[in-house]
Amino acid sequence: MGAGFDSQAMARIERFLADHPAGHLHVVTGFASMAGLAWLARKAAKRPVTVVIGDLRTGMDNFEARDAAEAAEFISRPDVRILNWYRTDKNKKGAAIAHSKVFAVEGPEGRPIAVLAGSANLTMTGLSANMETMVEAVQEDREAAFKQVVWLERQGWDATERVMEKARPKEKEAAGAGCMPALVSAAFAVARFALLGQHTPKANL
Repeated sequence: MGAGFDSQAMARIERFLADHPAGHLHVVTGFASMAGLAWLARKAAKRPVTVVIGDLRTGMDNFEARDAAEAAEFISRPDVRILNWYRTDKNKKGAAIAHSKVFAVEGPEGRPIAVLAGSANLTMTGLSANMETMVEAVQEDREAAFKQVVWLERQGWDATERVMEKARPKEKEAAGAGCMPALVSAAFAVARFALLGQHTPKANL
């Protein structure tokens, strides 16, 4: 386009992931959609992924069956974690959600190799429609951003089943049409949680 920058956040994020193809991928987003999760599934098919979503009430209701099937298959992987973090107005600090938009690649020693941060949510509107900004952080900012990501992951609670519940009706529709494998069983999900040794902290009321 000759503008000298990526006009879509999706292109910038894809370039970032291509530049850093190995390592645990950590994603923080204020909002996510089934289509956004399906896109991430395709772009992070061969690496561990942890996603922290701030608001699960918005953007998870209108989606295509194929996106639901891809998202369900993605979040059922044993190396993928879907977390939720928010704080209600009952908390003395007031209401808040995880609202950062961060893609961070963790190295083998637990330190960030690279961090991309900006304004784009993990939705198709944020990734490909809006005019968003995503920039790669320098060393000092990279460390600070990654500390926040880790804090949110430690404070967040597992939201896999909640997302599965939203995806299940459309996912079954897709499976019936032969688009994707059927949704993993509840027994498999329990085994997955046991394997990961995950705990489910209480919401930050």
